[in-house]
Amino acid sequence: MKSVRYTAVLVLLAATALAQSKIVIPAGTAEDRALTVISKESDPQKKVTMLEDFVKQYATNPAAVAYGNWQLSQQYVSADPLKAMEYGDRALAVMPDALDILQTQADLAQQTKSYEKCVDYATRAAVVIHDIDKKAKPEGTSDEDFKAEIAREKAATAPVAEYLAAAAYNAMAAEPNKQKRVTEIERFNESFGDSKLVDNANLLAVLTFQEMNDMPKLVAFGENSLTANPNNATMLTLLANAFAEDTAGTNLAKADSYSRKAIELIKVDNPSQEPNRHITEGFAHQILGYTLLREGKTPEAIGELKLASSMLKGDPAKYSVALYRLGFAYAKDKQIANAKQVLSEAENVDGPFTNASRELLAKVSAMKPAGKK
Repeated sequence: MKSVRYTAVLVLLAATALAQSKIVIPAGTAEDRALTVISKESDPQKKVTMLEDFVKQYATNPAAVAYGNWQLSQQYVSADPLKAMEYGDRALAVMPDALDILQTQADLAQQTKSYEKCVDYATRAAVVIHDIDKKAKPEGTSDEDFKAEIAREKAATAPVAEYLAAAAYNAMAAEPNKQKRVTEIERFNESFGDSKLVDNANLLAVLTFQEMNDMPKLVAFGENSLTANPNNATMLTLLANAFAEDTAGTNLAKADSYSRKAIELIKVDNPSQEPNRHITEGFAHQILGYTLLREGKTPEAIGELKLASSMLKGDPAKYSVALYRLGFAYAKDKQIANAKQVLSEAENVDGPFTNASRELLAKVSAMKPAGKK
């Protein structure tokens, strides 16, 4: 890391923003002179030793402890990121709202796949940024000047907030522990409520609750999200799918209405998203078809599942599901020839219903066509 030039004060700045805490080491003090000597040392190991001695020597000075540990963290970023994170935590222990240190720690947590810690650092930083509005006006500062200063700080920290929101979201998406992921999402929504990634986080929550087979929480979280954004086609589709797949079948009416609404919204979506939109719409038609099938409306289900199959060929996993369910619907409606044709294709699609399609095809092949004795 490049050495810092010391003047009247030493100020930590985030990558593109003003930090809320300033490490102030007055020029000409013993600490200032010691840091000047350390900054000139070119040997990395010697610099580490000097910084460790600096932290010990000035242990009663929080600013010196914070800055010394933060500099030690920088020395280990490439060679030992876990050790770098340890020193960063020591710095935060004495200066917990230093935005640039929190951002550095979030980066290190990503690097070490410490997903829970990444979300922790990012959300703590978000609190610091939001607290800009709570700053007390310095004595002697006019209201107009103070408002202008707050506006400058908020504008300066906006890119950092966006960066940290993305870091936290990526960490949550990669988190293997489902319960931890849920907790992280809740923290994310509390801290980054104005982020454009909130909808993504809510979608991730619904998928997580579905993986956990926790329908009550899935419904509560999803419905709350729709209250805030009722025209979120992706959320409508995910909720409809969860309701349709739920073995209890208590929310099939919602699965029907949500999938229909999602289809209409997707149809008027941005044309530039055509490839993805096509798959998304096909998935919604598949959900509607399966819902109708479960409701005993087989002819209507066949129409939806045929349309879904034609739209989902570009996604083998979803195509596999649609073909199997279409074949099942044909078989239920005694359209044996159509069922065999669809299931013969389905058993050759590499997807979640490949084996199920093969087994159903064998059963259908043993059935007699309608009208024959």
